[in-house]
Amino acid sequence: MEPKVCLALGGGAARGLAHLGVLKVFEDARVPIDMIAGTSLGALIGGLYASQPDASYWTARIEQYLRSFRSRKTRLEFIRRLEQPESRNHGFFSDMANLIRKGYFWGITATKPAFISEKEYEEFIYPLIPASNIEETKIAFACVATDIRNGKRVVYRSGPLRRAISASCALPGIFPPVADGDMLLVDGGWVERVPVRCARDMGADIVIAVDVSSEIGRFEEKFGLDVVMRADAVSRIYLNELLLREADMVIHPAVGATHWADFSNPRELIRQGETAALEKLVSIRTVIFRSSLSQAAPKTLVKHIKDIKDRIIEKVVGK
Repeated sequence: MEPKVCLALGGGAARGLAHLGVLKVFEDARVPIDMIAGTSLGALIGGLYASQPDASYWTARIEQYLRSFRSRKTRLEFIRRLEQPESRNHGFFSDMANLIRKGYFWGITATKPAFISEKEYEEFIYPLIPASNIEETKIAFACVATDIRNGKRVVYRSGPLRRAISASCALPGIFPPVADGDMLLVDGGWVERVPVRCARDMGADIVIAVDVSSEIGRFEEKFGLDVVMRADAVSRIYLNELLLREADMVIHPAVGATHWADFSNPRELIRQGETAALEKLVSIRTVIFRSSLSQAAPKTLVKHIKDIKDRIIEKVVGK
């Protein structure tokens, strides 16, 4: 019996496009993918691939979608420029412009559920996701969300694919929370950035994690809000490191320097995913092979003992 392999695709917004490159390498090399677990954009890419396992198809589809500029309706470009100004000249006017943008952002999020409305969010994410249920995917799929109302980790393994993925991708403050019954759901990255534990819960024997987290830069203390946000980031990074220890193999595409809202160069992100997966390909095959041997060995030994016993009985009865 072959071991069940699960890909655990982590969150990272635009950096998650690297997952497409990883999937392409697995597909080309015929590495088995029995299950996919996803968080945030890892849930989006994983859910799409699970519904139709064809990396080239989804790469072309997503690139076409991004070229259509629909994503600009969500004002993600505004947020990117807010956090990562194009001008490196910190003169009076550039600093004032950035300050005004920040004031506008915090003014909206202080009075509304999110910077981007529910309608805008659905327009952004729904066109890509099939209007089907998780149970209908060709590869077993699950994704993680965070229930901020009840303080729980939520794993979707059934129900509408769109609802599950939109909940897993609902970045707090940017995208609106997704209501589902008594739950109010936001991005799963707050409880399980790379869904290794989710993969284990699905019954995986081998978990191959793909971590597209950003690099944590040097911190310059400014205001109390900056300290709060930094502390939150450190907490999630530490949790992620603990979760990754439970994976059998971790792939780290070199995309950490890319801003989470920068979807301007999908091909480079996908290429980095391919490169990282190719570097680990031999190690992945080795892990799968060793797992196959460890599962087969006990059964082979039992069969061998049974054969010997049968021969002894046959000789005794024959006498």
